[in-house]
Amino acid sequence: MIAAVCAAVGTFAFGAAIRPRPATRRPQRQRAVWRPLVHGRSIRRSRTSAVTAADVAVWCEAMARVVRSGSSLATAVRATEPPARCSSQIDQVILALDRGSRLADALQLTTVSPHLNLALAVLRACALNGGPPAEPLDRAAATLRGRAADAAERQTQSAQARLSAIVMTILPVAMLALLLATSATTRAATATPVGIVAIVLGGVLNLGGWRWMQRIIGSAAT
Repeated sequence: MIAAVCAAVGTFAFGAAIRPRPATRRPQRQRAVWRPLVHGRSIRRSRTSAVTAADVAVWCEAMARVVRSGSSLATAVRATEPPARCSSQIDQVILALDRGSRLADALQLTTVSPHLNLALAVLRACALNGGPPAEPLDRAAATLRGRAADAAERQTQSAQARLSAIVMTILPVAMLALLLATSATTRAATATPVGIVAIVLGGVLNLGGWRWMQRIIGSAAT
C-alpha cells in the first residue's frame, strides 16, 4: 500500500513536470486575400498584426533605399512591399493616398504592434518636417534590429531557464525512485506515517515550485 502511494505521488509529480505547456495564444495567421493591382502591385490584406521587429526593420531599410534613389517618401511607401503581417494597415495608408490625402494625414493610424507604430511615427515626422528621410528610416531600422536582438536573447535565456526547471523538478523524483529501489533503509522510512507525509508534502512542493518557475519564465520571455 505504501509503495503504491509513493509510486502514485512520484508518477504524478513526474507527469506534471514533463507535461507540455499550452502554447501561448498568438494571433493566428489567416490566408491573405488578394485584391486587384494598385500602382503596379497587388494589395494583400492580412488579418493578423503579429509583426516582428525584424520584419518592420527590413521594410524601413527598403524604403530608405528607395528614397536614396531620388524617389519621394510617398512613392517609397507605395512601391515598397510591407511586411505580410501588417499589409492591411499599409494598404489603408495607400488607399488614403489614392483618395487624395496627404502622406502625413494618411499615416495617422495606430496599430497594436509597437514596432509598426515606431515606423509609422518616423514616417509621419518625415512627412511633416520634410528633409531627407533616409537617415531617420535607417535609425528606426537600427532600433528595431536592437529590439529583435533583445527578443532573441530573452528567448534563449528562457529556454535555458526552462531546461533548468525541468531538471530541478525531475531530479528529486528520480533520486527518490532510485533510493526506494536500492536502499532498504529508505524503504523502511517511507513505510512510516512520517515518511508518507514527507513524500506527499515533497511532491506538492515540487509541483508548486515547477508552476512558480514556469510562471516566472513565461513572464520574462514576453
